[in-house]
Amino acid sequence: MVLDDPLTPALSRRKRGQAAGGLGLVLRGPAVTAEAGLAVPGFGAVRDPATAHAAFRGWMFGQALPFWAGAGKDGPGLGVHEALRLDGTPAGLPFKRMRVQARQLYVFSHAALLGWAPGGAMADDIYGFMTRHGARADGAWARRLHPDGTVLDGTADLYDLAFVLFALAWYARLAGSEAPLAQARRTLDWIAHHMPHPPAGYHNAVPWEDGPRQQNPHMHLLEAVLALYETSGDSYYADHARSLVALFRRHLFDPATGTLGEFFAPDWTPAPGDAGTHVEPGHHLEWAWLLDQHERLTGDEAGAEIGRLYDFALCHGVDPATGLVWDAVGRDGAPRLRSFRLWPQTEALKAYAAMARRGRVDTLARVAPTVRAIGTRFLQGCVPGAWTDQLDAAGAPASRGIPTSSFYHVFMAYAELDGLVAAGIGQRQHI
Repeated sequence: MVLDDPLTPALSRRKRGQAAGGLGLVLRGPAVTAEAGLAVPGFGAVRDPATAHAAFRGWMFGQALPFWAGAGKDGPGLGVHEALRLDGTPAGLPFKRMRVQARQLYVFSHAALLGWAPGGAMADDIYGFMTRHGARADGAWARRLHPDGTVLDGTADLYDLAFVLFALAWYARLAGSEAPLAQARRTLDWIAHHMPHPPAGYHNAVPWEDGPRQQNPHMHLLEAVLALYETSGDSYYADHARSLVALFRRHLFDPATGTLGEFFAPDWTPAPGDAGTHVEPGHHLEWAWLLDQHERLTGDEAGAEIGRLYDFALCHGVDPATGLVWDAVGRDGAPRLRSFRLWPQTEALKAYAAMARRGRVDTLARVAPTVRAIGTRFLQGCVPGAWTDQLDAAGAPASRGIPTSSFYHVFMAYAELDGLVAAGIGQRQHI
């Protein structure tokens, strides 16, 4: 049970070093900066959750965080680059999406909370850039900025707003300040007043834009309000989470097939044509993890839906030859996109950790192979600390650049593994 505590006492408990909700985080963890520059344990030698954690930790703190705090950072006060070229230099794109700035604010806030000292300054810089240039006077945020921070597109996009909320929740834990949570409350109030779309849920963007309704921004809004609830203890965010889970149950999830739709008509019936039967196994796994988080934080049972989503993804969304998660299948389970993005693999790792915590010990056998596959197929053979973002159906690199946005997925997967090992789950599980 999470207590409905006022904001200030909740933040003061964080400052005194008590745990932040169920994540077991404290405001500052033991320093890990000494790992920078050390040899990274080989991903190919991973054999169990403990060695998977050692390899992933070595890469994360020894290569990835230093790389993205260096090559991934724009000039002082300018936030982070939208993307890099394959050689690790800035891609020089003429825009910066708010969602990417927010994702990196999350990454460096969480890294600092886990003890990586440089993360605090990085988070401060990104937060300053976002608030100076992207925050609108009415509580919403611009969707895109020019590289220098001037507004390129002031549209309020639900996907971007969800990540702003998520990042503010994590930055508030780091800063121990009410200001980020006050900003988050204004933004969510704005969404609640300006973005509702009958019969349920929200517009993709305001001003309204053509195109199907989408589940993805609603999923990330659920992720954001759960993070805000865990940070603040304010039932306002739990109420929003419950409404989004109700949307999932009534409109997004099809109990007849066990599938999660991606694209919908205005009344939440499936979009016409192939779009209405397009499903992504990575999102099934992501929702399974999110519903587990919702259950943990609110006490609202979600085991049936978690099991259906997880089982569909494993039965129909995983390539039997490689164990990698495909990019897309149909509602009938037939593969549609046999390529492999990096992010579905990280969502698989999060889902395996969640299912292991729920007592599905058989999932522990999937943890080490998944980390080994992520490490050897996506995190090696590229600039150290970066990644190959997509493989084609034959397993060959298919990326034209290095999107900054993927670090959010990779870091969250590492954090889930870190928590699993810290809890002592499956440390003797070998493959």
